[in-house]
Amino acid sequence: MKKVSPLAPERIAELKGLLSGKMIPFREEADLSVHCSFKIGGVCPILVEPDSSEQILEALDFFSKLDMPWKILGGGTNLLISDHPDDLVVLRLGGIFKEYEDLGGGRFRIGAATNTTPVFRQISQKGYTGAEFLSTIPGWTGGAVIQNAGCYGGEFFDLIEEVEFLRDGKILKSKPERIAHGYRYTEFLERKDSIILTIEIRLEPGDLNEIENSLKEKRDKRNSSQPKNKKSAGSMFKNPKIYENGAEIKAWQLIDRAGLRGKTIGGAQISPEHCNFIVNTGSAKASEVDALVRIVREKVDKECGIRLDREVEYFGTVP
Repeated sequence: MKKVSPLAPERIAELKGLLSGKMIPFREEADLSVHCSFKIGGVCPILVEPDSSEQILEALDFFSKLDMPWKILGGGTNLLISDHPDDLVVLRLGGIFKEYEDLGGGRFRIGAATNTTPVFRQISQKGYTGAEFLSTIPGWTGGAVIQNAGCYGGEFFDLIEEVEFLRDGKILKSKPERIAHGYRYTEFLERKDSIILTIEIRLEPGDLNEIENSLKEKRDKRNSSQPKNKKSAGSMFKNPKIYENGAEIKAWQLIDRAGLRGKTIGGAQISPEHCNFIVNTGSAKASEVDALVRIVREKVDKECGIRLDREVEYFGTVP
């Protein structure tokens, strides 16, 4: 296990004073497990929740002056949070970033801290088609952009017209063709200093009855193919994009072939219902989930000759 050094109390106290002076919201000793779908994670010394771009820039300036490492936390649905995130400051967007705006003509501006499922269901129910698949993806819009989230043949970058983000102390806007992206990938996964602020999308009008049927079909399909009422971070591994007899082989099939369905370490289990999911059976630690991840990658590589890549991101030092 890697050793980490907790943030010094005097630096935390100095940061609190600076944040209070600028009226930037923050919380002390924040339990991060409540902010992720896995319900795994330790306590961070300070969680900063800026309401505007100006407050983000001010907070980042304070982190830099105090030489304090930081990470941004979104909806936490594709994330495994460290058991001991006491070596960093956590940033989580609030305020205007939790809103979206109908710009007319099928164009929408959407804040990075909006919840994808209700927002894209609402937008679809306004009579616009093309985003129904996003109503089945939990989490925040910013994280979905970073991952280029997708399912049922659709990807987020199919819809995006512009991304507004913060990088190197500047607020930038970029068209999707200028942003490196692909299957479950964007350049933002590598540029950890980037913060998604808002996006603009454009959709085409559609038949409301067909849209409602599409929403229901995708919701039912999602509910029938995933572990029910279980704490997880969604698909743990990316599909490897390989084919057998003309059919794509999924990650779950490889894990099943390796005989790992239902394998348990501590409170973490490879789901018997869908073995590309690792579930928290009640008291799992990040270290236990990571141990299962390592076993899956090693055994699938040995049994099938394929090295699976993680889809779930690690937050902080894991294990």
